[in-house]
Amino acid sequence: MAEIAVDTVLKVMIVDDEQLVRQGLRMTVDWGKHQMTVVADSANGLLGWESFQKHRPHIVITDIVMPEMDGIELAKRILKIHPETKILFLSCHRDFSFAKQGIQLGISDYIVKTNFDDAQMDESLAKIRQELVLHQQEHASVLTQKDQDSRDNLLQTWLMEKKQSAAAQLKQHLDTDWKWTVSGGHVFHLFMNKADDEDEKDLNLLEEVIQTFPIVYDEGILFLKNGRDSLFLFCGSDLLNACKNDLLAMKLNKPWLHWRSEGNIQDASGWMMATEKMHRLRQIETQIELRNGIHKDDVLRAIDFIDQHLHLDIRAADLANRIGVSRSYFSTIFKEEVGCSLITFISDRKLKRAKDLLRLTDLRTDEIAEQVGIQDAKYFSKWFKKCVAQTPSLYRHQTK
Repeated sequence: MAEIAVDTVLKVMIVDDEQLVRQGLRMTVDWGKHQMTVVADSANGLLGWESFQKHRPHIVITDIVMPEMDGIELAKRILKIHPETKILFLSCHRDFSFAKQGIQLGISDYIVKTNFDDAQMDESLAKIRQELVLHQQEHASVLTQKDQDSRDNLLQTWLMEKKQSAAAQLKQHLDTDWKWTVSGGHVFHLFMNKADDEDEKDLNLLEEVIQTFPIVYDEGILFLKNGRDSLFLFCGSDLLNACKNDLLAMKLNKPWLHWRSEGNIQDASGWMMATEKMHRLRQIETQIELRNGIHKDDVLRAIDFIDQHLHLDIRAADLANRIGVSRSYFSTIFKEEVGCSLITFISDRKLKRAKDLLRLTDLRTDEIAEQVGIQDAKYFSKWFKKCVAQTPSLYRHQTK
């Protein structure tokens, strides 16, 4: 949920299968008095669940007995993913037992329809508002800079050190308090190039962007830092256009700001794959001096594919198909950007991978040969010695 200050206008959703009840609540309650606004109303729990995911209200006022999905099930679903949401039950005498179930779930209050009056509703809404503001104040005191640093460290440990324990913790966050990031969300990787860094030596990209980014969104924005000059921005699908527009506006005054993005993230695995892929692309970009032509991103993605499939027989035609150009044209633009032929480049990447595996792992020579697409271990040893002037075993001994 978004931060809730004393003057925040709270969003309310009404769910009741009686149209007169929904209309009555909209018209008779003085929502402005409580700094609240009704953003949606629904005729049953199933429709209410769909509206909740779209609007993410702070408060849900719901009947209990309804067709399609009752208020108990609706409350369970909402509190499972957004436990800070306040839920007020509207109950009839005959379903008072259901109201007790709601109290066990942790709902904020319930009102019996037959005894309903404006004073009771005002009292309940005032209580709920106070609870939300107090909860936010308590949450803000707990969520210190240390907590943010811990989250940033998880990202860096996963991406830079390939620690799967950090990946598992990030996934846990996605499945709980960051769940909105994987509901058709979008990932932006923001960074600045080396040349820009030289011109802006005293510039801290992260703080500049975070401080400048308009803090006008009700919810659905998350920043995670990945070092001094790289950060990931995650936004919900409903804020995608606003994020794009604000980044474009920001770039007018900050020409050193660059980004890539991946969209329509549907689950935690998709979120992590997109984040890891953009991190790999950035690493390739900093390792290889490309010429910044119009096909730079296509070539970067081709190189990423090569790096992820060095164990296969990679052909120019396959890479050309991936970016939608002819084989001959791909070979031309690849050489223009990288400065060497595709065959030479792949051979160099295989050699680099073999060196890394010899230096950093205890894999056998035949296992390393397979990982760089050479099935014959003897041929691999001859090839390696020809390139490095050392046998694999000697290279390992001297570099470990």
